[in-house]
Amino acid sequence: MPRKPLFLLLLVWLCWSPVALAGTIVLRMPLTPEGNHAFFHELLIEAFATVGETVELQGVNGSGKERFKMMLRTGDLDVMWMVRGPQRDRTFIPVDFPLTGGLIGQRILLIRPGEQPRFDAIRSLDDFRERGLYAGMGKDWVDADIWRLNGLPVNSDVLDWRRLFKMLAVGNRSIDYIPRGALEIQGDLHANPDLMIERRLVLHYDRDSIFYLTPSAANLAPLLKRGLDRLRENGRYTQLLDKHYGALSRDLALDKRIVLPLRDIDDSIN
Repeated sequence: MPRKPLFLLLLVWLCWSPVALAGTIVLRMPLTPEGNHAFFHELLIEAFATVGETVELQGVNGSGKERFKMMLRTGDLDVMWMVRGPQRDRTFIPVDFPLTGGLIGQRILLIRPGEQPRFDAIRSLDDFRERGLYAGMGKDWVDADIWRLNGLPVNSDVLDWRRLFKMLAVGNRSIDYIPRGALEIQGDLHANPDLMIERRLVLHYDRDSIFYLTPSAANLAPLLKRGLDRLRENGRYTQLLDKHYGALSRDLALDKRIVLPLRDIDDSIN
């Protein structure tokens, strides 16, 4: 009888551990209604495959990034991608590999239809500041600190960032635009057709998304890093980036936009 509770505890641990008995790594990872997860899911599966590990992904739906972060903290989620930040590095297990080729740091603006003229005369970051335009951001976005560092007003009181789109659309909630990564904004527009993509500007900072693991899956970090490095070395990472985002430069006219460079948090320390 004394051994039975120990056996049950072992069984529970195996059920929730990222590594299953059959040699397949089972990982719970966010699903996004906009479909932005597809690239990250495929990249993770192939990264583990290059080091001889089979991964089974279990997609998890959630009400927003803050909820996903809580699940990652408690171990109810095993891995997710986020823009890298020092607080996140302390809370979770970072895998040091930039995932999007810098696309996430190229921030394009979602605005209300008919408001393009408000942005047409902007030629520099000083011009942008002078307009006093308020960015809408989620409460935990790394961008909020970057925007404030650069003297740009931010409304970041929203816990569920998906509410921002409706707040922007109605036009009476102190939000003039929502900055989104180049790889995210088309999915956001598809999900919110009552908005539009601003045509001329890109606000840029030199930071990228990385994979973060829940602390209980820390043992997987070296494997995942090795796999990602191999994908970069053999050219497969570039192929996957092109497969999912190759048309972005053309569709968003990234090479024709006015680049407004932003100081990052790390820059202010140096």
